[in-house]
Amino acid sequence: MRNDMNNNINNDLTKLEQLCETYGLDTKDGFSDTYVDEVKLFKVSSNDDLMPLLYNKGFSFIGQGKKIGYINDVRFEHGYTDYLVISSPQPVECETYILGDEPLIGIYINLDMNRLQRVVRKYSKFVSENKKSKEITFSITCNIRTEVIQEIYIRLLNILTDEAESNMMSDGLLDELYYRILQSSNGAMLALLCEENSNVSKISRTVEYIIENIDQKISLDEMARLADMSINNFHKLFKQALNDTPVQYIKKIRLYKARQLIIYNNMKAVDAAQEVGYDSTSQFSREFKRYFGVSPSKIKDMEANESQVS
Repeated sequence: MRNDMNNNINNDLTKLEQLCETYGLDTKDGFSDTYVDEVKLFKVSSNDDLMPLLYNKGFSFIGQGKKIGYINDVRFEHGYTDYLVISSPQPVECETYILGDEPLIGIYINLDMNRLQRVVRKYSKFVSENKKSKEITFSITCNIRTEVIQEIYIRLLNILTDEAESNMMSDGLLDELYYRILQSSNGAMLALLCEENSNVSKISRTVEYIIENIDQKISLDEMARLADMSINNFHKLFKQALNDTPVQYIKKIRLYKARQLIIYNNMKAVDAAQEVGYDSTSQFSREFKRYFGVSPSKIKDMEANESQVS
């Protein structure tokens, strides 16, 4: 069994290394688009201490090594034998561990709500109502990678090396992947995203509203009205799904977005603060340093130094 596992890891890694060459990640780390719009390739070549990441809705698969994520008091491990399902955008502090000299390489599949709704409509015809869960679970779940899921994952890696095969075969493979994930123990959360009046979809719509209007003042009353819930019930269900209160979540999203603007868009700290809804630059600087451990004016230099070291 262990030999089979090692062989599978080696086979996956070979395919992933080929993809890095195809998409220009053979000589650098980071993310890259692929021939399939929904699928991103990523690579990390060194162990990383806690790094702030913002996970978007989707599925994450890695070929070797592992990531450990922390969301307040919630901890999860993500490695070769599993995959992540992320049902709402989620700020995460993440550690990366590579094995030996081999980089951590994987694919991230952004969740396409149109695809999900189409697959769920078909799938719902074959699932009785009493088997459908209505409970809100945490927005990130770590799921065992079954043989069926692993087979789809390998087939997806294979077609990503060729533009024609990616365009001709990706829709069917992604539909199949969504279907198999819906069948998993945590698949109900995805199905509930497609039910307009489910608590899951109401919380999800509120999160999307927060993301789209992060530069505006958003009150708890406004969010509860949008979710069509009482303030107390909204507050409880939001925290159950995201392990943050609505106010904490908004603050984290603002800080993460500002960090991205400063590092990747070369935006000045004062402009980034305004872009994400801060009226006070001094308050922004205090909260930024408290959360990331470095002032916004120095974050880009720190990132550049770490990149040179790695």
